Amino acid sequence: MKVIYLVIFFALIQCTTLNAQEGSKYQMGIKGSINFSELIGFDAIPDRDKKVGYSFGLYQNFKIKENFKLQTEVVWSLQGAEDKVKGRFNIAYINIPLLLKWEHRDFYLELGPQVGILTINSGKIEVGDQVIHDFDTIDWLANVGIGYKLAPDWYLGFRWSRGLSNLLDGMHLKNSVFSIGFSYRLH
Repeated sequence: MKVIYLVIFFALIQCTTLNAQEGSKYQMGIKGSINFSELIGFDAIPDRDKKVGYSFGLYQNFKIKENFKLQTEVVWSLQGAEDKVKGRFNIAYINIPLLLKWEHRDFYLELGPQVGILTINSGKIEVGDQVIHDFDTIDWLANVGIGYKLAPDWYLGFRWSRGLSNLLDGMHLKNSVFSIGFSYRLH
């Protein structure tokens, strides 16, 4: 239930911020990507493969200086890990990044923190003699990305998200996600 309240809270912040910026320079749009995720750390599954997932959501950004923008997003993301013997471990989040975006001509760089709210945790992960299945509800990550403007409203982006917080108390296990995606500016 806490997760639902957090999602509603952040969605309201997005809408309120957007309405407050009506007269200024802002953009909003939709985005989607293919994710290559894994669980990393000392307690991660040995010999794991990257799991292929996807994400989709909304973004908005606000011009704060000539080449700088502040971008917020609400994105649902399917992540996890894959092991040839034990199968796939699906973990999904509603990710809410806050990014500083620097643009130069048709290129951009982005950097910033992200909070992820766990929505799906299917399967159990066996690491040695431990069974992992109760991940923390909140996940903190750092993002770095680069992108290119393909056409007037279309963008291609590459982003790496690295977990800052452990997914379980007492275990060194974090998310790592590389994504390749497209975004389309609506306004």
